[in-house]
Formats: sequence, structure tokens, C-alpha cells
Amino acid sequence: MNNSVRGVFVALFLLIFFTLSSISLTSQSATFDEVQYFGIGKYILKNQKWDVMGAILHPPLSYYINSIPLLFVNENKRLWEYEETDRNLDFLGAVDVYRGQELLSSVDNRNDRLLISSRLLFVALGLLLGYYIYRFSSALYGKQGGLLSLFFFVFCPNMLAYSGLIVPDMPLTAFSFISVYYLWVCLKNDNVRNRLLAGFSLGLALLSKFTALLLLPCVPVLSAAFMIRERKNYLVRAAFIIAVAVLVLFLGYGFDILPYFQGIKYQLTHANDGHSSFLMGKYSIHGWWYYYVVVFLLKTPIPVLLLFIMALVIYFIKPRTNRIDSLFLLLPIMVIFVFFSIEHQSIGIRYILPIYPFIFAFIGSLRITGKRYRYCLCVLAAWYVGTSLYIAPHYLAYFNEFIGGPENGYKYLVDSNLDWGQDLKGLKKFMDRHGVRRISLSYFGADSPQRYGIKYDWLPSHHLYNPAPGKKVSIPPGQLIAVSATNLQGVYLENNDLFKWLLQYQPVAKIGYSMFIYDIKKPPIESVFK
Repeated sequence: MNNSVRGVFVALFLLIFFTLSSISLTSQSATFDEVQYFGIGKYILKNQKWDVMGAILHPPLSYYINSIPLLFVNENKRLWEYEETDRNLDFLGAVDVYRGQELLSSVDNRNDRLLISSRLLFVALGLLLGYYIYRFSSALYGKQGGLLSLFFFVFCPNMLAYSGLIVPDMPLTAFSFISVYYLWVCLKNDNVRNRLLAGFSLGLALLSKFTALLLLPCVPVLSAAFMIRERKNYLVRAAFIIAVAVLVLFLGYGFDILPYFQGIKYQLTHANDGHSSFLMGKYSIHGWWYYYVVVFLLKTPIPVLLLFIMALVIYFIKPRTNRIDSLFLLLPIMVIFVFFSIEHQSIGIRYILPIYPFIFAFIGSLRITGKRYRYCLCVLAAWYVGTSLYIAPHYLAYFNEFIGGPENGYKYLVDSNLDWGQDLKGLKKFMDRHGVRRISLSYFGADSPQRYGIKYDWLPSHHLYNPAPGKKVSIPPGQLIAVSATNLQGVYLENNDLFKWLLQYQPVAKIGYSMFIYDIKKPPIESVFK
């Protein structure tokens, strides 16, 4: 296969990724975190201040990116005004969903055009990541390996899910991988350009999410591994790269680095206090050390798991000249898993999302030549594509066949693993299709059902606006009930069992696998919700 044909395949794969991701992002309502992050970047850029709610939750790069479309519209300035004079960490790290709801409900965001425009910028980051996966894998394992790695990236449900959301996870994933690639390039071929690219991409990773700090110890460790093999001093290059990254971090904050350390302190305090978590019927505020191992096994497509295991076996039993080079892919995976096994903040797969590009690139090492192996690879590839297309466009709700697919996902994991408030559009379509004028709703999310014309009677929820707070909570006879999977499991409700009585009934529909619709002829009495 010559270079021009390979170029066509790369372009075709990236076009497929763009198409699948774009279809998905246009079909979803705003997820929980998107609502609270929307517009913060514009405020920071215009005022050079981090004094509003949510400003220090993450470094600002994703805020900057998702606010680009908002730079060309005017919003109500009172949304950024608060009566509180004490802007302490609790205030700066707090969630302001009402501000986000008002911004999303503005005329300028009619039909979610601003939200969709912001999401498309993150899809562009996904395309950039895909290109670098191909590039890194090709450099390590040849062009055939590069195409194989790119193929598995393009159809990955987890990559497609988060490439279309305006949250920090895709920027972190993209720039973490790109920074490791340029570190490898710099160690192989040292010049000022490569050093700057390595430092710049590492700085962008640091500006994406605090967990990018895990990359810093990887730089000297990988440099030391090169030193052992090449018997040369690479520590000066490593120091230069880290120095450039720190400079980029300072630039991203306008040289006011205090909010960065405030954010770290807030996150550490939050992690120490605990976070409501759910795993296979169990509840905890401090999580489980094995949580992300389970998440990885349940939400990673089985063909990827099999090929990754195969590549690991070959790596350890067949010595190769590029063993140190492959360490650039394996070390970040190990560091991320070890960190989140120690730091038990059991929330969602998005926390370990950066491992996937390294896995895809490592799968490229399977440059299979035997006929039997190629047949096996084709079967796995067909299975993989079928799985991805089957779940489309509901990639956020993907679960593999180990548990019977997404239909059973809610029994094992919820929150951003399955239900992040993304299916209000789907609920409205269901109501219109079946002539449902009003519904009893328990919604997990921060978006506003009113934006989509959904009329509802409030049921206990996490952040859902109650239009009649003085009214007793009850379900009118004959009215359909819609309950988000996270509320069904009661994760963030005072009573975890509040909606467990619904599990005895078969839902008449599931909206995007995350919202369950029930038709209860004789609903329980009001006391159920007291």
C-alpha cells in the first residue's frame, strides 16, 4: 500500500469519526457538567478573573475552547453577579446550574446551535488525537500498525461519546497523548522545534485537567529509560520540556497562577470528603480501589480487550528492539490505573479516558502476517464495528457483552458511565410520537426540560427544577413515569431506595438506555415520596 492510498484511508477513517460523533452530539441534550461549564471561559477571558462559581473546578483550557462561539453573542451580565462577598474555595468550586440553564435557554442558543458549535470544537480535538494515534503507531510499528490503531480509535464508543461533549476529558486525553508522542520524538531526534512541541503539548495537557500532573513524573522516567538504552544524558531535554510546559501553564492563567493551586486544593478537599458512588448494587462515598478496573472491563469493547491482552503477551514473551519505545505507551496506562486505585474517587470512565489512545497505539504492534491471525483480526474488527454502530448514537451508555450490553448497564454503573442527563431530546421525541402531553419526571441532570417543551410533574430528583414546590409529591393515575437510571438507583438521593419499587415493573421504553419510562396503572400512594 503506497503513501497516497494510506492517506486516503486515514482521511476516510477520520471522516467516519467526525460523522458518527456529529450525529451523536446533535441528538443529545446538555450533560450535567456541560451545563455548569458553559460560558465560564468567556467570563474569564474578558475579565481575567476566577471569581465566579465553578471557575476553579478545572484548569481553563476546556472553558476557553467551549466559550469561543459565545464570544460573538451578548449574554445577560447579571448571570455573573453574586451577592456573596466571600469568594472562598467552596464558592469558587460550587456548581451553578441555573446560570448555565439561562445561557442555554437564550435566544442565541435556539435549537442548541451555540452548544453544538462548542461541541464541534471538541470533535476537532478528537480528529487531532486520531491523527496523532496514527502517527505515533506508524512510527513505532509501521504504517500498517498505524492504520490498525486508527481504526480502533475511530469506532471506539468511549472516544465518540466524549469527543462531542464540552468537558475537560477530551482535551486532557488528546494533549496527554500528543505530549508523550513529542517527548518520544524529542528523545529520538533532538532539536529546538521538537523540544518546544513536547513542552507546549504537555503545557496544554496541564491546562486541561489537574490529573495531567501525572505526566510530569513520566517525563524523567521515560527519559531515564532512553538513557539506559542509548547511554546518553537526556535529563537536560526533560527539564527543558517541563520548563516550557510550566510556562504554557502560566500563560494560560495570564500569569495569575493562584486559581490553579486553589483548584487543586478544592479537588483534594472534595476527594477527601467523598463523592456518592454506585457499583453493582453497592453504595459508597469513598469508592473502591477496584472500581476503575471494573469500569474498564465493562465499558471497553471486548475486541479491544482481547487485542490489548494479545499485544501485552507478545510484548513480554518476544523481546523486540523497540521494547523501550513501547514503554511510552504502557507507562501512562499503568500510572493512571495505579493513581485511581489509590485515589478512590469512583465516578466514571472519563477519569481514565486518557488510557485509550495509548491502548489503541499499542494494538498497532500486532502486525499480523499469518492467514489464520488475519482471519481472527477481521472477525474481531467486524464485531467491533457492529458493536459501535449498534449503540449509535448513544455512545455514552455503551457497555460490552460481558453483562449483556447497554440494556443491563444500569445494574452495574450509572452517573456519567451511562446517564449524564443527555436524553431530554429523546424524551421529548418519545412524548410527541406517543401523544404524551405531560409526564411524571425524575431527571438526573442539569439541563432544563422546559427548553425542549417537556411538561412534567416533579418527582424527587438531583437538580431538576420543581415548578410547584408547595404541592405534595404524587403520581397522577394513568400518567407515565420517566426516571433517569441514576435516580432509579438512588445514588444522589437521600433515600437510595426511593425508586426501587419501580424495578418490579417492566419499563415500556428506555430512552437512550439512560431514562426509563413506566406505565403504572395504579401508582403507589403519596407516602412513597415522603
